[in-house]
Amino acid sequence: MRMDKQRPEIDPNSSVWKGDQPSRNPRLDRDLTVDVAVIGAGFTGLSSAYHLKQRFPNKHIIVLEARGAGHGASGRNGGMLLTSPLSEYMTISRPELHKKLYDVGAANIERIVGLMGSFGLGDGIRRDGSLVVNTSRRKAQHASDYVEKARSLGLPLEYWPKDRVVQELGTVVYWGGIYDPTAGEINPMKLVLTLKKAAEGAGVAIYEESPVIRLKSGPVMELEVGGEGESSHEVTATAVVVGTNGYTPHLGLLDNKVMAVHTEMAATPPLDDSLFEQIGWKSRITFHDDRQQLFHLGTPDNRITIGAGNTEYQFNNGIRYEKDIDGRRRALTDELVRIYPKLEGIQFEMVWSGIMGVSLRLLESIGVTGAHQNIYYGMGYAGHGVNMATLAGRIIADLYAGEGDEWKKLPYVNRPLPNIPPEPFKWLGYKTIAGFMRIQDFINAR
Repeated sequence: MRMDKQRPEIDPNSSVWKGDQPSRNPRLDRDLTVDVAVIGAGFTGLSSAYHLKQRFPNKHIIVLEARGAGHGASGRNGGMLLTSPLSEYMTISRPELHKKLYDVGAANIERIVGLMGSFGLGDGIRRDGSLVVNTSRRKAQHASDYVEKARSLGLPLEYWPKDRVVQELGTVVYWGGIYDPTAGEINPMKLVLTLKKAAEGAGVAIYEESPVIRLKSGPVMELEVGGEGESSHEVTATAVVVGTNGYTPHLGLLDNKVMAVHTEMAATPPLDDSLFEQIGWKSRITFHDDRQQLFHLGTPDNRITIGAGNTEYQFNNGIRYEKDIDGRRRALTDELVRIYPKLEGIQFEMVWSGIMGVSLRLLESIGVTGAHQNIYYGMGYAGHGVNMATLAGRIIADLYAGEGDEWKKLPYVNRPLPNIPPEPFKWLGYKTIAGFMRIQDFINAR
């Protein structure tokens, strides 16, 4: 199977994290035979490569990255480090399972903290919790009821009434909130840098500017790498790890399982401490609201970041962002000023877009597939990818080792993702669902 005839045009990474992106390695310049070829140098790919090499130091493991490590969603996201996957976030399906998934996510955050600290990058993570704020009285009551049940299971969550939210955030627009002390905020590019250093330190070879342009599956996977003017090279591997998430539809494997969904973010210049005092955001903890198309805010490096409130799907999983970024700049400015009226006149220094991998039912899946059970993957994180994608690397390494029985008890491991309809039904369906979500948010806010 082959990718698009030309490798998809990917927007430059212009995020606030861009300055911490690792320097690029040389491209692949020869044919190779390896044990495992990892496609994509984001959280999923780098974590998988690192954990695989730790488990199997004598195996030849490489990473093939189309641009540079962290160029995609891993280096463009909002930096929310959350404990649970979206499918179980603030929703109790089965009590024991809910507690288990929270504990797995919390333990992985501790691993991330330890790994970043071991490479001297601990300043890229804050562990002062995160808050889900309620946009209506009804949702605040639901949040209070949820926290009561969650605490009975042993989760360390707190329900904050409106006055506590005002005290911590300085805004009066919310009705309450759920505080998770285990969550936090991270510089995602410093996590990319950590994982790249860890993988290379373990002996993984990482080739950048090395897009996979053809794949042939079988008991031995055949990959063609390169193109666009330069000579291509052949890689054969007994196993492949697909770490491309939202870019997967253009890869030729699992291409009908996730969609490439765009969302936007903006960041102010660094602000004086006095401004945070004026608006009352004394805690500076990251928070996001409870809408279907939610907004999330953070305070890295004394900046204010705000993102989402919108998603876009472009026909045939278009990768290059083609919407009016200045229009989104205005929308993000309006929401920030609505939350903090004293920021009237604030200007963003950076506005950018990124791609999420979204499955048909907003479900995530990490596992192994293929007729020969040699295609490993992690995808569909739908905005919860910082923790989940990093965890995926550990799970994939254990599945590869044949020791994943405990992981298989979790609902997102080897979870079958439903096929997404072809175009034009995909585009029409997404536009319909997105419109319905906006209507729901409007009704629920009243």
